[in-house]
Amino acid sequence: MLLKSLDRIGDWNPQLLREIKGHMKPRNAITVITASLFVQTIICLTFSRKDCANYDKNGCIEWDWKFDWLSIFRSLDWIFPLALFAISVYLLVANMEQEERRGTLNFIRLSPQSSENILLGKILGVPLLVYLGILLALPLHLGAGIAAGIPFSWTIAFYALMIAVCGFLYCAVLLNASLTQAPYQAVASSFLGAWLGSSFIGLLEFQLDWETLSYRELGDFFWFIFPIGNKLILLNLWLLITISVATYWLWQSANRLFPNPNKTLLSKQQSYWLVGSFEVWLLGLFWWLLQDNVTGKDSFFGYLFGVSIVTLILFLGVIYAISPQRQDLLDWARYGEVKSHNSKFKLFNASWVDWLGGKRSPAVVAMAFNLAITGAIWLPWVLLFPVSVEDKIKAIAGLILSGNLIFIYSIIGQLMLLAKRAKSWIWAASLLSVVIILPLLLLAQSGNRFFGLWMFSVFGASWFVLPQASVITVFLSILSQWAVMVGLNFYLTRQLRLAGESVSKAMFVGHKS
Repeated sequence: MLLKSLDRIGDWNPQLLREIKGHMKPRNAITVITASLFVQTIICLTFSRKDCANYDKNGCIEWDWKFDWLSIFRSLDWIFPLALFAISVYLLVANMEQEERRGTLNFIRLSPQSSENILLGKILGVPLLVYLGILLALPLHLGAGIAAGIPFSWTIAFYALMIAVCGFLYCAVLLNASLTQAPYQAVASSFLGAWLGSSFIGLLEFQLDWETLSYRELGDFFWFIFPIGNKLILLNLWLLITISVATYWLWQSANRLFPNPNKTLLSKQQSYWLVGSFEVWLLGLFWWLLQDNVTGKDSFFGYLFGVSIVTLILFLGVIYAISPQRQDLLDWARYGEVKSHNSKFKLFNASWVDWLGGKRSPAVVAMAFNLAITGAIWLPWVLLFPVSVEDKIKAIAGLILSGNLIFIYSIIGQLMLLAKRAKSWIWAASLLSVVIILPLLLLAQSGNRFFGLWMFSVFGASWFVLPQASVITVFLSILSQWAVMVGLNFYLTRQLRLAGESVSKAMFVGHKS
C-alpha cells in the first residue's frame, strides 16, 4: 500500500518523491514523532493541576486532573507558526544552498520536470518532518479549542491564514535563494521567519478577546464598500485573498527565475497585471474616503502623498523586475541592427508589441504603460473626491509630476544596466538613491522657496507645494521634466544603437575572417 502511494506521488511529482526519500527516513520520523509527543505532554502537564475529588480519614482517595484548555490552545497557537516560519524556512534555504554546493541544483534544472513541479516538490518535501510534527499535534489543538469554547470559525481562519502565510514565505525564500547566495543566509532567513511568525500571531490574536472569547471590531475600516473592520469573516477573507495574490506573484517570479537565473523576475506583460492588481487593492483602502463627511484639500493632498510613496516603492521593484541586463539589451540591439542590413527595418522603429512585451527590449515603454495604468485607476478617485475643481486639476498635475519622476528613474536604471560594469544593479540602486534623496537634501535648505525646483526634482514634494504654486510654475515644472525625459531617452537610444553597431561589426568581421 505504501509503495503504491509512493509510486503515485512519484508519477505526480518526482521531485517530491526525491525529497520524501531523502528526509523521511525511519530514524528521522521516529525522532520527530517522539519530540512532538514530548512537547504535547509537557504543555499538558504545565497547564494542568491535580485536585482531590474525594477524601476519607486516611486522606485523598480519588484525584481529578483539571486542564487549562485555553492556555494549551494558545501555546500551540504560537508553536505552530514559529515552527513553520522559522524551522521550515531554515530547512528550505539550507537545502537550496546544499544543492548548489553539490552541483545537483543545475542537474535538477536540466531534468525534464517543469520548474513548477520542482519548486512545489521542494515546498512540500523539504519541511516534511515539520509538517509531520504539527500534524500529530493538531488533534490536541482542536480538542483544546473546543474544550475552551474557542469559536470554531476562528480556528479554521487561523489554519487558512497560516497556510497562506506559509506559501508566501516559502515562495519568497526560494526566490531569494535563486537571486543571491550569501553566508548564513539560512540562519538570517530563519530569524526573519520567526519575526514574521510572531507578527502573524499577534495580528490574529488581536482579533479575539480572550477573556470573553468574543471577536473584536476594528471600527470603520472599509475596503471599497466592504466593512471589513466590523465583519471578521470579511476581514479574514480579505487577508486571505491579499496574501494569496502576493504569493502568486512571488511564485511567478520564483518559477520564472529558477530554470534561468539570468532572466528578469517578471515579463513585461506580467508587470501590467501586477501593477494593476496592486493599485486596485490600494485604491480599495482609500475608496471609503469619498464619503461626504471627509473633506478638505489638505487631507486630500496628504492621502495622495501617501499613495505616491507606496506607488514609488512598487515601481522601484517593478523597474528591478522587468529591466533586462546588459547582455540581453546588446542582443536586442544587435538583432535590430543586423536585420536593418537586409531591410528597411530600423532598431528604434521596432513594433510597439516588441517594446511593450519583448523579452529583451528596454523596459522604458513598459514602465510608461504601467504608469498609464496607475493613472487610469486613480483618476476616478481624484475626480470623485469632494473638493473643488481647482484642487482636482492640481491633483491631476501632481499625478503627472510624480509619474514623470518615476519614468525618469526607470530610464536612469536602464542606462546603468546597459553600462559595462560588474554588479550593475548595485550601481543602478546607488545612483537612483542619490537621484531620489540628494535633491531633497539640497532644497531642504531653501525652505518654502523655489516651488518649481521642488516639484521638478523631489518626489512627493508636489503634494505639499501644489496648493501654493501658480499654474505657470506647475506647467513649467512638467515641461522641464518632459525635457529631461526626452534627453534621457535620446541618450539611451544612442547608447543602444552604438552598442548594437559595435557588436554587429564585430560579428560581421568575425564572419568574414
